[in-house]
Amino acid sequence: MPKVLVSEFAVAGKLVKRTYAIYGGLVPPFTMEHLGERYIMPGWYKLKPEEATPDIKDIAYYPYKPKKANIPNLPNIDSNKVYKVKSSRGNAYYEVQMNNSGSMECSCPGYGFRRKCRHVTEILSTSI
Repeated sequence: MPKVLVSEFAVAGKLVKRTYAIYGGLVPPFTMEHLGERYIMPGWYKLKPEEATPDIKDIAYYPYKPKKANIPNLPNIDSNKVYKVKSSRGNAYYEVQMNNSGSMECSCPGYGFRRKCRHVTEILSTSI
């Protein structure tokens, strides 16, 4: 959830300026009025009645940035190659290949439900 941080600058005990910053979230800042109350969104920061509505361009915005994927080091796996692995019953073959994020995926129904299967494990164990 996004957080709204408020900074107040005062000189000689008098409030000079109040600034706002929004950390996180995917939506740029905006103000809204709901049931007679004013808010800075996202984050639902409630403005006091005597407080002036801030200009949107004065609200600092630091959007959410996802962590970088932890791509495993797979030296012997060719990213363009499709590996065919026999099913456990032996009546079908499933395709295992590397996706755009660098992880392996399989065409079997089990991988579709659990995001892991023995076919991917088999390719990883035989290739490394």
